[in-house]
Amino acid sequence: MTGQDNLFLRDVAAMRSHAQAYLEPDAIASARPQATIALLQAALTIEILCVWRYTMMSVSARGLRDQQVGFEFQEQANDERKHTRMVAERITELGGMPDFQPKGLESRFGADYSGDFDRLVAQNLVAEQSVVEYYTDLIHYFGSSDPLTTAMLTTILQDEEDHATDMQDLLAS
Repeated sequence: MTGQDNLFLRDVAAMRSHAQAYLEPDAIASARPQATIALLQAALTIEILCVWRYTMMSVSARGLRDQQVGFEFQEQANDERKHTRMVAERITELGGMPDFQPKGLESRFGADYSGDFDRLVAQNLVAEQSVVEYYTDLIHYFGSSDPLTTAMLTTILQDEEDHATDMQDLLAS
């Protein structure tokens, strides 16, 4: 499944791509606070997208018809909402201002939730796998230099890995 077909993945990839410059080994050390905020802002945007997408899927025709599916996606939206708060609080602690209205996100406007539910779940799986890679990159980047951020990201990563497993389970059922 390509990013062309998956607007959710395209947005996640755009956030990762934008943040990539800050992950380069020769990033200027004095820019560390700004880099940390930029990297976390990308994570915040990804979490906002996930809250939006999973809430929409919980009330989709399939989510309303199948209570277990609706509950699963609402539970994931709640996890993502918790992540949103955690990341936004960390950005604020670092002296930044969380942006809750990121611009240019295609998946907010291009998703059709009345169509093939399995296709949407497959798109979620690919996007979740990309999110897992992003958080893994961030954990390696921060390492022991920022233990608070690393601990927060590790907690979020565990949930994101669970979400990817949930998507695999939904596809298998």
